[in-house]
Amino acid sequence: MSDADCCTMEPSAPSILDSARPVCKSTKAVPADSTTSTNRLAIDLSRLPWARPLGIDYVENFSKLSDFYAGDPAQPEAWRAAIARAQQHPRDRAALTAAITAQQKARKAPPAALASSARLADPKSIAIVTGQQAGLFGGPIYTLLKAITTVTLAKKIEQDHKVPAVPVFWIDAEDHDWEEVRGCSVLDSDLDVRTVKVGVPEGAGEKPVARVTLDASIATALEDLKNVLPPTEFTGEVLEQLGKAYTEGVTMTHAFGAWIDAILGPLGLVVFDCSDKAIKPLVASLFARELEFPGRTAALASQAGAALVARGYHAQVTPTQDGIALFYLNGGRDPIKHVPGFDAFSIGERIVSTADLI
Repeated sequence: MSDADCCTMEPSAPSILDSARPVCKSTKAVPADSTTSTNRLAIDLSRLPWARPLGIDYVENFSKLSDFYAGDPAQPEAWRAAIARAQQHPRDRAALTAAITAQQKARKAPPAALASSARLADPKSIAIVTGQQAGLFGGPIYTLLKAITTVTLAKKIEQDHKVPAVPVFWIDAEDHDWEEVRGCSVLDSDLDVRTVKVGVPEGAGEKPVARVTLDASIATALEDLKNVLPPTEFTGEVLEQLGKAYTEGVTMTHAFGAWIDAILGPLGLVVFDCSDKAIKPLVASLFARELEFPGRTAALASQAGAALVARGYHAQVTPTQDGIALFYLNGGRDPIKHVPGFDAFSIGERIVSTADLI
């Protein structure tokens, strides 16, 4: 079962950089004085031109969506119930922790990140998880915002509920959309958006990103980034760290993970590469259940999507009725489809049985 992978879909949203220039065109220096006070500024999500009604109501009027979720994240009792479910769920914590630690050591993650992942072995611990594709140089800014939010939320949950809470960043390493991850947009000295891109190595766009190795074009991309970034007291260090992570001969996923490790690992963030074959046996029962009830996940997703549309929102995914939430990884990334009326599945032109896959 190590060659199959469960895939979750997430709707894409425009980068905040898309609207940065018309909203803020100021070059006023921000004081670096440590005595400068900072105040929280609430952002009205409904004023953002790309915000969708679903996201707005999730934040401002959760009761309209409550039946789509396991609990209201603003309510302590919902967190208590979620924590109890996580603690009661059977899992091989020792094997999971060992696999994650091996990933971290391969990327030379900092000690704080290693200490944080070790806490997952505690049967009382929970994980606060976010994730994103492995974008060039860390990807869009919301990737970092999601990761920082996860670290902050884990601290709050640990304090409020007296439970070990580990912040985890899940890398969507088996996505194969190279065009979506090969570019990075930044603001230059004139606050104009500039996009830097890496080349198209062998297998890009066909293989999962975790199996695409960066070629010599990464050095050119780093030089391009150096030329467009405005000089600040941080520029040199940022470029140095990026150069250590993004090097010819490593995979895009490894580079991305090493970069997130470097900047947020010291805060205890655990970076998890979902493409790791050592992890697959730990979720074999989940894969087997998906094959045992083919089409069930697609049907549930379709029902939820239809219910959202009926309330004026948008469907999160549009699954095919013969598809299942698994892909077959064998050089490429092929969907697995159920053959109606038979205990069989199609992978491209091949027909295989459930036993073949398990």
